[in-house]
Amino acid sequence: MTDYGRGLYRQLSEEIEKSERLEGENRQLRVENAGLRRDVKYLTERLDTLGTNIDAKIEAAVNKAIKPLQEEIVRKDAQIDRANEEIARLKASKGKDSGNSSKPPSSNGFKRIVSNREPSGRKSGGQHGHKGHTLRVPKDLLELVKAGKAKHVVKDETGGSQEYVSDWEIDLEIMPVYTEHRRVTGGPPRIRYGTQIQSLSVYLQNVGLLSLTRLAEFFRVVTGGLITPSEAVLVQFSQAVASRINLESLVGDLLDGSVLHTDETPVRTTERIGLGEESEKASRTTLSAYIRTYSNATTTLLTASAHKDNEGVKQDNILPRFFGIVSHDHEMKFYNYGTRHATCVAHLSRELKGMNDLCMLPWAGCVRECFHTMNEHKREDQARNKTACDPPILAQYEARYDELVSEGAALLNQMREKTLGYDELRKMVNRLKTYKDAYMLFMRDYVAPFTNNQAERDLRHCKTKQKVSGCYRSWQGLLDYCKIRSLTDTTRKRGGDVLTALCACSFAPQLC
Repeated sequence: MTDYGRGLYRQLSEEIEKSERLEGENRQLRVENAGLRRDVKYLTERLDTLGTNIDAKIEAAVNKAIKPLQEEIVRKDAQIDRANEEIARLKASKGKDSGNSSKPPSSNGFKRIVSNREPSGRKSGGQHGHKGHTLRVPKDLLELVKAGKAKHVVKDETGGSQEYVSDWEIDLEIMPVYTEHRRVTGGPPRIRYGTQIQSLSVYLQNVGLLSLTRLAEFFRVVTGGLITPSEAVLVQFSQAVASRINLESLVGDLLDGSVLHTDETPVRTTERIGLGEESEKASRTTLSAYIRTYSNATTTLLTASAHKDNEGVKQDNILPRFFGIVSHDHEMKFYNYGTRHATCVAHLSRELKGMNDLCMLPWAGCVRECFHTMNEHKREDQARNKTACDPPILAQYEARYDELVSEGAALLNQMREKTLGYDELRKMVNRLKTYKDAYMLFMRDYVAPFTNNQAERDLRHCKTKQKVSGCYRSWQGLLDYCKIRSLTDTTRKRGGDVLTALCACSFAPQLC
């Protein structure tokens, strides 16, 4: 072998050896690489596991810390909701007055009451056609002078001229009149008060609502101290007049009418007598009693009862004998009498206004608007001398009434119990559903009134009387007041002279 061959062999052997060494290193690297891959995979899986566990632990820790807070927030939110509902309820209760509920005006206190009158669109002041009150001299002055009802005094400032213009001055003279009645002997002389002073005293006590102290002072002042009746004598005047008033004719007028208004109001007294004639006297306090009115456009009759129950109505014996339309303020006992009922819509309207404004129930405002629309239509018909509503129009109003009742029932189903307005809505829906005939009668029969204001006006003076006197000092005094006001109010309604009517009952001698 030549040196070249040996060198080439040696070089090839070295390359083979190097290749084998490299191949061994390569195998070792592949083994190490496989191990590293397993390590990387293991570490990756480990990291994923650790990450998942950490996230779960963090979420669990956060949930553990937040859950009580969330529960506390939910609890506080519920408390806030309940508090808001209670605040709204208290505001609604505090905001109720005689203008938006059935509460009496005496409960208003000193709270400023917003007028609940609806704008009429007419100018303020006297309307066209109303009775004027212009100062004028009566055309029958000479006849009045001859009858002793007036006095005509002439003051001539013309100096004898035949041409003159008469200026008039209207005044009033108050002076004592001492009338001497001469008779044959036969008993000591008597002194008594005349019928004029008796009737004027009774009028000022019961119609003018002057207290006895002020009335005695009035007579002393206007007569220059010549007439000074005691308070006891003033009471005797009222007792004498009341004892001569016969109310049977008033009862007959009420029973013959087609509509009878009735209402009642509480008063305070130191004595009251029940149905069994048992007398109850107050001790260091006052007792409650009730004045009840039965009235129509021409007649007013007042009665007194110890209690506000059906027995008092039976004792009055007026409603049990009446067969017509009874107008009242949704008082349950009055539904037992009469043939039909015209329940006062004005009272209903005030309650609906309170539900709309205080309980945030717009449905009540829609019902109120419906009733006012019907009443406006009725007034327009009556202005055109129509005596009944057109049947198609009445059918539309009836359908609208039923639709509103259904809407109220649906709204009630959506509300939760004991929430603001729930009880008010429930009671109102039931009332409108049950007493539809009573609330729609004013449209079905134009003779039926829209309101019971006639009875309320006839009772209003009772509250003023109580404010002046505080209470009635005896049961007989209360009965006398009812009889006298029945006479005076009926006389006024019929256009009569109240003082003349009182004079007719003032003939009893009052000895001093």
